[in-house]
Amino acid sequence: MAFDADRWHDFYVMTGGAAAALTGLLFVAMSLHAREIMANRFYSNRAVGTLMSLVSQLLIAGAVLIPGQSLVLVGAEVEVMALFFLGFIIRQMMTGGADAPSVATTWTHRLMEIGGGTAWIVLFNAAGISLLIQAGGGLYLLAVVMSFMFVWNIYIAWVLITEVSEAG
Repeated sequence: MAFDADRWHDFYVMTGGAAAALTGLLFVAMSLHAREIMANRFYSNRAVGTLMSLVSQLLIAGAVLIPGQSLVLVGAEVEVMALFFLGFIIRQMMTGGADAPSVATTWTHRLMEIGGGTAWIVLFNAAGISLLIQAGGGLYLLAVVMSFMFVWNIYIAWVLITEVSEAG
């Protein structure tokens, strides 16, 4: 079952729909604070990263649901997205700190975000590799990544909106 996309159909229909709905809701919430978000590099990095992550979930769900597409190709698509996010995260870490609100610079907050982000990107890359080489957890691992991504994106979106609200 780890490499049988047909048996995962309902899961990916659900995750794709949830990703689309959350992307829309987040876009509306962010548009209410667009000026504050765009004026602060830390906030804009966080906003763009969260939106891109949700869109990637939608694209991954769509990739799994394409009839007849091999899981090796799905694995390549997942791995390209995972490597893109690895680069994006490194860029964020190197460029986004100066405008960070005081809560984002606390030791516990930074540790939680670095730990969560590291766990997510490692699992994301492992899922892509697993699908590429048809070994390991396959779609089970990708399901864990998708679930983690939802929880993580909701957390990051909530933190962003509260940080912007408190600053404004």
